[in-house]
Amino acid sequence: MRLAKKHIFLDTLLLSLLIFSGGSIFFKAARNELSIVLFGLAFFVLVFTGKKIEKSIFNTSLIILILFSSLILVNYKITQFMTFDQQFIKYAFHLMNITSCVFILTHFKNNRTQEYFLIRIRYILKLILYFSIINFFAYFFVKSSLTEFSGGYNDDFISYTYNYLFFYGLDRNIFDFFGFELIRNQGWFWEAGINQIYLNILLYLEGFVFKRGKWTIPLIVFTIVTTYSTTGIFIMILLLGFIFIKSIKRNPWLYIFPLLVISYPLYHVGKTNFENKVSERVSSMNKRIFDLVQPLSIAAENPITGIGLDAEHFQRYRSEYYLDNNTQSFLTLSSTEKGSSNSITFLIAATGIPMSLFLLYCFFKQDLFSHRKNIFLAVITISVLSEPLLLRPFFLIFIVSGMFLVISKFTNHKKELV
Repeated sequence: MRLAKKHIFLDTLLLSLLIFSGGSIFFKAARNELSIVLFGLAFFVLVFTGKKIEKSIFNTSLIILILFSSLILVNYKITQFMTFDQQFIKYAFHLMNITSCVFILTHFKNNRTQEYFLIRIRYILKLILYFSIINFFAYFFVKSSLTEFSGGYNDDFISYTYNYLFFYGLDRNIFDFFGFELIRNQGWFWEAGINQIYLNILLYLEGFVFKRGKWTIPLIVFTIVTTYSTTGIFIMILLLGFIFIKSIKRNPWLYIFPLLVISYPLYHVGKTNFENKVSERVSSMNKRIFDLVQPLSIAAENPITGIGLDAEHFQRYRSEYYLDNNTQSFLTLSSTEKGSSNSITFLIAATGIPMSLFLLYCFFKQDLFSHRKNIFLAVITISVLSEPLLLRPFFLIFIVSGMFLVISKFTNHKKELV
């Protein structure tokens, strides 16, 4: 498939915005503005850089847009009727993101191939990798010149930057590593735990899809370690096990020395993370356990409709919601005013069990990343269980993709996704 350079550029820009919509510091600081840019660019690329949309693709995409939008609007009306205070502007934002994802998926299904889509994704993720490496080492030279950077809703997000080139979270991300003062590597994202997700997706692509570039995987492994993310390192080890399982069976001794070399640093990272987390008054570990249990309890009391997708209402509601004594006795936290770090339990609490099960079914049916699909699903499922990302466009498009697969069975669409 030969494409004009301007088309490749626009596709790369579109997919870059899509990826950065899933937790980047840019979307954290200017979410509304950049979401509108993503919507506008998705519409422009679909209309002006491709061929006429095939009838079957158009029909399926239109059904998805109507169905998904209807589910969101019904959730809004019912939760409003049940006196759950919802702001329509929050639902309008979800509708805009859904529409952007439908436009993007329609464009790549109608005008591009799956290989091209993955090549562009890989290109962007490699840029994220290289920048993360630079960002990690730059800290040693710029740490005395960092200035505060705030953004987000009511400027609730604070980071530190060097001339808006490098970003670091200094509040709780610095610790000692073999006598060196290091900081968790967040790259272009608002925390290191999100940066590791995209690095692990790149590791998946390098290990199962492209299988080239012998130095890329070691670079990815090094960079994931610099995030000091327990979840990220766990996913990395899982992926490496699947990537090298055949080689390990043939020549196990070749892997013993490298394993010993990295085992102690990994142990130190895990030990440091654990000690930091349990020593904090409200540790991220305790918060994640609480975010697993409390939203499910809320969903159990509102199983059909949930309490609505307004995240601010969810925060207010959960701050006044207390678990029963038996359940609470197992938890460290009793309540919190923060949002949920667990995307899946939030979805269940927000939309109710029927709607959330349908959306999660579509999420697991995605086929944008179809090579060793179960392995990829493990990566992104663990990721959304630990970060509030599922309803952000990059992860939302997986739901749209799965919905396309389901609906296309009824519209007789036989062309492969993407």
